[in-house]
Amino acid sequence: MTRTAVGLVGPIASGKGEVVKYLKKLGFTVFSLSDRVREEVCVRGLPLSRENLQNIGNELRETYGGHILAERTLEMLGDFEGNIVIDSIRNPSEIEFLKEALGITIIGIDASPEHRLEWYIDRAWKRGEDGTMEKDFVKANSRDLGLGENNFGQQVGRCLAMADVIIQNEDTKKHLLEAVDYYLISELGFSPEGTRRSKEK
Repeated sequence: MTRTAVGLVGPIASGKGEVVKYLKKLGFTVFSLSDRVREEVCVRGLPLSRENLQNIGNELRETYGGHILAERTLEMLGDFEGNIVIDSIRNPSEIEFLKEALGITIIGIDASPEHRLEWYIDRAWKRGEDGTMEKDFVKANSRDLGLGENNFGQQVGRCLAMADVIIQNEDTKKHLLEAVDYYLISELGFSPEGTRRSKEK
């Protein structure tokens, strides 16, 4: 059986989380590059704030190379042969490494800044997080996209430009997931319906 390996890129609050949850329901095993950063932040005894995650992620890439988070994640795969989705890709070096090592297909998820601002603030309120103001979104979003960042920093804007496809999330969640289905079927030869039927047996 040929493994389907998908990577997700996209700016903050674009809907990637919904796609991850959907692919997980289809039997994909999820690996997040951000988990490698969270592990490092916890080892150092620091709070798991967005700023700390961004700072430590940048530091790890600058110290060990732009692909370090992808490399550490790949080590965790071992002999695993199932379908996988790798989330939280934020640097072009990570894409280059994963394409060479896994032949991964990169799916970009994007949405208008207006929608993402609304979803960002709503998510922060629901999670009880700090940073529920528009200025907080602007600051986090600018850094995430790579504005003012060096080559080892977060470069989601450049990552989107490297995606094999970009799905615009401007409508309902149903439309978003239908677009994901279409790409899986038409370009990757993966049948979501076949997977659902096999799970029901």
